[in-house]
Amino acid sequence: MRNYSIRFRIGAVALLAFTAVLTTLDGVSAGPHVQDMRGVFNGFIQEGDNPVELIRTEITEQHNRRFSGIVDASGPHVIEGVVSASGNVIYQGRSASTHIIGRTELHEFEGGAAILNGTQKIQTNDDRFIIPCVLELRSFAGDGSVVPNPVGSYLGTLSGGGEINIRLSDPMRPTSFGGTMEITLDDEIHVFQLLGTNSADGRVVIIGHQATAGHSILTAVLASPPDPVQPTALDGQITIVLGDGSVREGTFQTTLRGGIIVVDG
Repeated sequence: MRNYSIRFRIGAVALLAFTAVLTTLDGVSAGPHVQDMRGVFNGFIQEGDNPVELIRTEITEQHNRRFSGIVDASGPHVIEGVVSASGNVIYQGRSASTHIIGRTELHEFEGGAAILNGTQKIQTNDDRFIIPCVLELRSFAGDGSVVPNPVGSYLGTLSGGGEINIRLSDPMRPTSFGGTMEITLDDEIHVFQLLGTNSADGRVVIIGHQATAGHSILTAVLASPPDPVQPTALDGQITIVLGDGSVREGTFQTTLRGGIIVVDG
């Protein structure tokens, strides 16, 4: 994803085009599966080298491919949108002073977890559009089963060379947690702020953003064993997008070091 700003005025043609997209996608046959957009997504929004800000999207209603809800990005925006059969998502919304248009992709995981990854145009009071990156995560739903506690510091290596240090902090909800990650690539350390979720069978999905442009997505498993008391390994796949636009993909293997981390407050 690229971060940039553009100055222009939104006209009737753009609004009509957006309405046409909503109408066209909403009219497509539902097919064997309609992606479920409902639920709460939490994540990061970032424009240029500005500090990362938090974003929260709650989809409360969905009929076929059309949905509605609230996006809280520097204030709440009431939104309406559609999701295509392939998971492409487009929505628009308004607050008291701004107008947003989101274009993201939905990636679902069995068990209710999902990622929204894309961009969001935000119209400012001076008719300037800021186009930041948006990366959000919906947690595993949970079925009442005991969920493994992932909290701890996991140290290991990346395929293709590099070191990784994942520090997962106390769960914020039964299937959600926060944390940080340090990755050493070509003798340079990259630090990411993390949000993650894990399931009762030990599957893990984590999103991360750097203090400057860049993000990461991890899918992994808690292993050896996936124990409710404390797993001893976290292994999986990772995609890293750095601030210069370069992309690194590979696998990682880590083991728990230093026991459980207790985060005050």
